[in-house]
Amino acid sequence: MRKFAVSVMLFAGLVLAFPAAAQLLPEAQQPAARAESSQPLSQQQQMGLWIGKAAQAWQDKDTENWVAATEKLHELRPFNQDFMRHLVEGNAELGHLDKAFEMMLSMQQQGLTVDWDSIDAVEPLREHRLYDYLNDLMTQAGQPFGNAETWSTLPAEHAMPEALALDAGSGRMFAGTVQQGLILVSDDDGKSWKRFASPETVDGLTSVFGMAVDAERDHLWVATGKVGQFQGKKEDDAANSALLRLDLKSGKLQKSYPVSVGSGRNLLGSLVVTADGRVFAADTQSPVIYRLDPDADEVALYFGHPNLTSLRGMALNADDSLLYVSDYELGIMVIDATGGQQAWQLAIPDELNAGGIDGLFWWDNHLVVIQNAIAPQRLMRLTLGRDGLGVTSIAPLAAALEEFDTPTFGVMDGPDLYFLAASHWQHVDGKGKPVDDLPDVPIMKVDVSEARDQPASEELLERARQSQAASAAAEKEGGQD
Repeated sequence: MRKFAVSVMLFAGLVLAFPAAAQLLPEAQQPAARAESSQPLSQQQQMGLWIGKAAQAWQDKDTENWVAATEKLHELRPFNQDFMRHLVEGNAELGHLDKAFEMMLSMQQQGLTVDWDSIDAVEPLREHRLYDYLNDLMTQAGQPFGNAETWSTLPAEHAMPEALALDAGSGRMFAGTVQQGLILVSDDDGKSWKRFASPETVDGLTSVFGMAVDAERDHLWVATGKVGQFQGKKEDDAANSALLRLDLKSGKLQKSYPVSVGSGRNLLGSLVVTADGRVFAADTQSPVIYRLDPDADEVALYFGHPNLTSLRGMALNADDSLLYVSDYELGIMVIDATGGQQAWQLAIPDELNAGGIDGLFWWDNHLVVIQNAIAPQRLMRLTLGRDGLGVTSIAPLAAALEEFDTPTFGVMDGPDLYFLAASHWQHVDGKGKPVDDLPDVPIMKVDVSEARDQPASEELLERARQSQAASAAAEKEGGQD
């Protein structure tokens, strides 16, 4: 893997550096000039444009234009594995074998796996030695890896668990669910679970999407919101999404901070709490980030950008000065958490695919990520540079384990990550009704300090180049016979 130093100067072209309040205005309140036809299209508009072009070309069986549109989509969403795979397939069909192998090599370096042997479109690649080489490596990437072990199991009756929080002082683990809006608490070191809070005991509690413990102030913070899968009572005039502060010992509601009511388009997800009691919460729908100061009566808009897509995990660095936020499509953002107006795209090596990150955690100048929208589903540890703005090396923690069925979120306890190894989202319909048997959900544990950083990939690249050169030489020799 290519290692590199990271500094603010290197990010001069990537700094967003915009006034947060201005970026959070609704579309109707944006300057009128935005509506003029001379204004460039937003990323979302560009995505819609090129998806439409790709779909039309596919329908017309126009492979050349389908590939051209997919190249534009890949530029906008470089971590999307489907776009990468489509470019391999399309270029192979067009006879652009160099481009197909180049993308295939890029996917292999990022640790992705694809069952190429089942895809007829890549048949032109199979005549070359490089295909076998890369295909074998990508098959190996899909093999189970890692030392994660099951710490506890949430029975299937607690449908759609989505959040974990830990009270390290008491050793109690909390788990929140979407379907019933329950907050469970562990007994006997995870051997059993009981109810800590429910919609019947806490006004305004619906589906639970995020939790965080503030042990110093005896608070359990809960991000809750109404979704179609919630099967409890839904009052039209109640909060659509809210930040709740519960007593950490009793589970009683201390205060509610609604974000929207009625049909408001908001849904709070991940939470983090600073040492001085500030709470940051990500809105998965808008998407924006809110901040709640200790003595404030309501949450305040803190950060947003029109290019953001779906905000998922959040993490704070050691001194609470940097807030890391994962965007499901775009990777990881770094935001000034001290009240400033700067944000950066986290710089990463070419060998890291940063797409599909749900869980995001901080540990000892590292970020730990849970990725479930790429294959294989995996956990990775990312070493950060001194300024915290870029990744200098990566280390795999676990991948493709038998227990993995869309791993989602978790919580750190020192070097130990506890995480939900499976999800029920793919096992229910839009109303939360099971479409197949709901499995129990294992809560797994992994020591992130035990991972080894991957070495530089120059040796791998050189081996691939040699293989490609040997294949080309063999073909040339064969053509002269």
